[in-house]
Amino acid sequence: MDDRARVRELLGREPQGDFEVIVRSSDGDPIVLRNAPFLDDGTPMPTRYWLVGPDEVRQVSHLEASGGVRAAEAAIDSALIDDAHRRYAAERDALLPVDHVGPRPSGGVGGTRTGVKCLHAHYAWHLAGGDDPVGRWVAEQLELPSEVRITLGDSATAIALTASTAKSNAAGVTGTAWTTEIPWGVVNLTTAEFEGNDPPSPAQLTNALGAVGDEFDDVVRSHAELIDVAAVTISGPLANTLARLEAGRDDIAGDFVLPRDAAEEIFRTVATEPATDRAYNPGLPREHVDTVVAACCIVLAVMRRLHLDQVMIA
Repeated sequence: MDDRARVRELLGREPQGDFEVIVRSSDGDPIVLRNAPFLDDGTPMPTRYWLVGPDEVRQVSHLEASGGVRAAEAAIDSALIDDAHRRYAAERDALLPVDHVGPRPSGGVGGTRTGVKCLHAHYAWHLAGGDDPVGRWVAEQLELPSEVRITLGDSATAIALTASTAKSNAAGVTGTAWTTEIPWGVVNLTTAEFEGNDPPSPAQLTNALGAVGDEFDDVVRSHAELIDVAAVTISGPLANTLARLEAGRDDIAGDFVLPRDAAEEIFRTVATEPATDRAYNPGLPREHVDTVVAACCIVLAVMRRLHLDQVMIA
């Protein structure tokens, strides 16, 4: 596929002016375009560098959606941003014919003169080799390891995406990017799916896993960045119980890594035992005998959906 056809596909429309592909992926796919200062019909084109790489566009869009524009303005000296706008405009305007009359491109990065309007435009200039402090900031944020924290409650399971490294603190993006929840916790899932059977039947276990999985799928559809997250921490009393069951003891100190195969084995054990036998598992508190199967269903549904090899138990 030639560049124009591929750019048409990426934009979802016919390109309206001349451009060059100046940044490509390792397989040659366009990532950044350098645009002419006018479209084919003479309309001024203020954006010199345009981000079209699908992965890059998606990542920057997620950053913008989590408050990235405000965070960038708070983190970067406004004088540096203003200087970047002036240099960007000067580079673009140097291409205008000296005898040009009529409308001409205005503004700096993303067509604005002050502040930050579009992180995509800043990041595109940065990838093209531009000295853009906002573009550098975006690149740093995209390198931050994101972590998902999942808290097992009685009637709901909370899900939070965080970026909480020293680098993010210095940049001004700290703590939680977003939180949501699914309406299944260890108590209401037990009541809804396992009532009347001890141990639960295979059909009940399948239904419980499916109910949690369906709700988690809805979260993933709304927050596609979850697919790229490798670090997941599970917290709550029942999460600690899973760590104790895997260790076979009560004295778990600090965070505990729970591998996927271990979580599957715990599930097979506790889900196939009647409560009277389950109570004798080392590390299982008596108050969690009835709800531990539901906890396994929630944790496993998440691990299976995100293809995780392990989770951290806080």
